Amino acid sequence: MAIKRTLKATRSSVSIERAYRKKLDGLIDRMQRSVVWWLRAAYRRREGQIVMDAAPARDLSQELQSVMRDWQRDFNAAAEDIARWFAEQNSRHVRNSTKEAFKAAGLEKLITVKFRYMNRRERDVLQSIIVENVNLIKSIPQHYLTEVQGLVQRSVQNGRDLGYLTEELQKRYGITKRRAATIARDQNDKATESLSRARLQSLGVTKGIWMHTSAGKTYRHTHVEMNGKEFDLSTGLYDSAVGREIFPGELVNCRCTFRPLLPEYGG
Repeated sequence: MAIKRTLKATRSSVSIERAYRKKLDGLIDRMQRSVVWWLRAAYRRREGQIVMDAAPARDLSQELQSVMRDWQRDFNAAAEDIARWFAEQNSRHVRNSTKEAFKAAGLEKLITVKFRYMNRRERDVLQSIIVENVNLIKSIPQHYLTEVQGLVQRSVQNGRDLGYLTEELQKRYGITKRRAATIARDQNDKATESLSRARLQSLGVTKGIWMHTSAGKTYRHTHVEMNGKEFDLSTGLYDSAVGREIFPGELVNCRCTFRPLLPEYGG
């Protein structure tokens, strides 16, 4: 008699997400303190000139770019280590979660040998996660610089005082922190899902059952309709909202996952 089973879905690790966000926050906090300290000093030196005068704005912008080049180097230097740590933590989490799912289904003997090694597909996925997160980490000071440069220009052009500038800098800091939180959450979900698919495929699992979750603040109606549908782990499921096949967790802020559908075993 053929038996068809699904395994428990591998959920992303909240602890990894929090740790990743903490690492990003540490860099952002130090950058913010440095830029605020520098801008206060630089602004005070020129505050008497800041009355609809283009020269102070130009000078401040040039000096700010010099300060930010230093922070860009710091983020660049940290990006590889943080991204590699993040990818490897997720790989370990997926490996352990998948092993536990097979064990719970009473199938641990079928995967003992295969579970010891990471195949080429898994290594490629791991490397792609590292590259993507390196680029995202490097982009944080770039976005921050654009925000702060615009703020400084407007402050000088409109003759704003230091108090206004400091208050607005705090708002830009909040924007940057929220972006880092989105990166940590979204990339954590993506990494878990992509590594889980690769791990399962290496074990002979080719199908999954889409599981919609409304854990986020928003949800996609098409993903609600996908809930419970079977899909191929190598191609995904068609999403009419984007006009192509996608995987759970692939789109930004998608919190969906899947239950692995096991091949039929004789019993």
